Amino acid sequence: MPPLGLVSTFTVRRDGKIPFEVNFVPLLKQLKTILAVFLLTVIIGVICYMALEHFSFLSAIYFTIVTIFAVGYGDIVPVTAAGRIFTMLLIVVGAGITYSALSLIISLTVEGRLKKMLGRRGMDRMIAAMKNHIIVCGAGRVGLNVLERLQHEKEIFVVVENDQAIYERLLEQKIPVLHGDSTRDEVLLAAGIERAKGLISTLSHDADNVYVTLTAKSLKPDLMIVARAERFEAEEKLRRAGANTVIFPSVMGGRQMVAAMTKPVIMDFVENVFYNQELHLDIAEIGVATESSLAGVTLAKSGIKDKFNSIVVAIKRDNKLLTNPSADEVLRGGDIMVVLGHRTALAELIQLAKVH
Repeated sequence: MPPLGLVSTFTVRRDGKIPFEVNFVPLLKQLKTILAVFLLTVIIGVICYMALEHFSFLSAIYFTIVTIFAVGYGDIVPVTAAGRIFTMLLIVVGAGITYSALSLIISLTVEGRLKKMLGRRGMDRMIAAMKNHIIVCGAGRVGLNVLERLQHEKEIFVVVENDQAIYERLLEQKIPVLHGDSTRDEVLLAAGIERAKGLISTLSHDADNVYVTLTAKSLKPDLMIVARAERFEAEEKLRRAGANTVIFPSVMGGRQMVAAMTKPVIMDFVENVFYNQELHLDIAEIGVATESSLAGVTLAKSGIKDKFNSIVVAIKRDNKLLTNPSADEVLRGGDIMVVLGHRTALAELIQLAKVH
């Protein structure tokens, strides 16, 4: 029997299913084994006492239990040499099994491992059922900000984190997370990459982000990938690997600092729109379905401005971006509108832009 408290190695099956024995010894399996051995010992004890001492079935059970738990003897004692030798052996074996079982039960209950195990299993089932979700590789400084924004946007996501301390912290916060190397196929399969709509790689090293991008694209070629980069020369490699968008956190931070100095009002407006959770104003990407009532209608007659009190600031059409479109611009099926407005109005507009 393996000693208690050891940490098992991380393994994920090739079929993408998440094993339950991730990052901890399967204590419940050990407990089942110990209980099975205990029951077998009792059965052997009963049979041997009935054969050696000619005890009745009830007396044999009684004497076996008394012997295993070492509570002393009273009205029943072994009288034959073979019975006494067997009793000594039973005491040694039974005491060892009892001690192991009690130690494991204490480990499960007092240390809270049972609760953690059941919670991990529930999270594994939740991850296995995810569809159209986002995989976040890495939960460092940048990754934690990504998680915060995804939560704010009410997106479904799962985190892949290789650092044990960060993994444990996310697990305590009940954030869907897997412990493992996100550059490995089996780990991304366990995160449900075949069912995911996108992947965000926020690892601190450019080479790791390139490798994650290559791995993800090989598993799902049409996956939307946003990757972090620290050096400018990494951008070309990331795009060749399959990244749709490459973000430079240091560059973006520098731009924001300069904008805050030179254009404080504009910067304040942008910050409020994108990051202030107290405001109801938001910017949304709204796709126009071919069968939507908006298709074939000009912006002036669409009611976006009058009915929804929203502004179309741009339209993406055939990979081209039409900025500040005129009121006479006719919306087409397949257009993606960039709309500024209140969140409730944008939610209604999204429904209108779908099939109607």
